[in-house]
Amino acid sequence: MKRLVFLAPTSKQVQGVISSLISKGVSEDGIHIIANDLSRIEGLHLRPASDVETTELENDMDWGMVAGGGFGLAAGLVASTVFSPLGAVWAGGTVIAGSFLGIGLGGWLGKLVGESTPVHLFGKYKHALEQGCFLVLVDISAERMSEIHKVIRHHCPKALVEIIHLHWDYQQVA
Repeated sequence: MKRLVFLAPTSKQVQGVISSLISKGVSEDGIHIIANDLSRIEGLHLRPASDVETTELENDMDWGMVAGGGFGLAAGLVASTVFSPLGAVWAGGTVIAGSFLGIGLGGWLGKLVGESTPVHLFGKYKHALEQGCFLVLVDISAERMSEIHKVIRHHCPKALVEIIHLHWDYQQVA
């Protein structure tokens, strides 16, 4: 999956692009709109982008779980030396419990941090958003990029379309 990001200067252009995208078969769940004033999006009867698209929530939560798991594992190993006289089961249990507790707490703290951190990518669009433009994000398959790019160009001829590779698009190595 790819994410196309572009600015639409007027509400008429946003509505035109979105209706054309939907008629071309793009899912409404794959279209996200950001504006400086949320009421402008709601006034157009469009769905605004969620916290997942506008904040670093997902990324920070992932990193929090990794860091928390590492610290929990270390704490579990230290605690296992205390419980080692009680047996291997107690020592192993503290390592596992420490890891899971660290993952949970790290994920929770990462979520708290990520909710208040705006996506760094949108910093370059801040000035345009303050002037009343709309930032449109469209999630599509790589095969449809050319077709969807033409639709965007039809409604917003001066739009600079940025292509972002979504992190969950890559194959994970086991």
